[in-house]
Amino acid sequence: MNNKTLEKIISDTQSDPYVKWNDESLTNIITNSVEFSCYLFNKDGNHGYFSLLHNLTSNIDGVIVELGNREGLGILSIYDALQPTSEFYTLDIVNDNRFVTDKIKNDSRVHILNDFNSLDIDRIEKTFKKKSISMIFLDTIHTYEQVLEEFKLWEPYMKDDCVMLIDDIRPCMPGRTKWRFHTELDYTYKYDVTEWAHNDTGYGVYLK
Repeated sequence: MNNKTLEKIISDTQSDPYVKWNDESLTNIITNSVEFSCYLFNKDGNHGYFSLLHNLTSNIDGVIVELGNREGLGILSIYDALQPTSEFYTLDIVNDNRFVTDKIKNDSRVHILNDFNSLDIDRIEKTFKKKSISMIFLDTIHTYEQVLEEFKLWEPYMKDDCVMLIDDIRPCMPGRTKWRFHTELDYTYKYDVTEWAHNDTGYGVYLK
């Protein structure tokens, strides 16, 4: 993805940070009575990044990777916009995708791997080709050390124009130190979209 396209997607999402669902049935399990509905539908005005995930995915033809998928809200947002020739790998070490439907699980484009440690270099090498990932979202343990190691291991598998997404990039609470990675990262294009995407802990978008 080139920077002009990325900037337009960010700008369009900022002006209307709500997912425009292609398949409303995917969200039937999440109702007004479910705590997580306020996040997915951005009812609290603090979770516009689900719309950003959706809008970016609709513009990507390639491999998309999500590191950390608990509850499965990100999976829903990405899947609804997943292009016919794209592949989606979503990884975790905890098997809690409570909102993911059988339709998603049975789609050949989707690989839900909840026994996959994001720092397992041997498995990364066996699963992905170098320079193959078009978008990656780093959302596992919220520490500087974790995200730095993930970046080192996964960067060789990212395309030169890969879009990288990272949450918790602002100092927000004790123990959450990913903001240090955001500060140090030497990328040509760095976008802090915290105010409308995730204004309690921060959200960053990056392109080399």
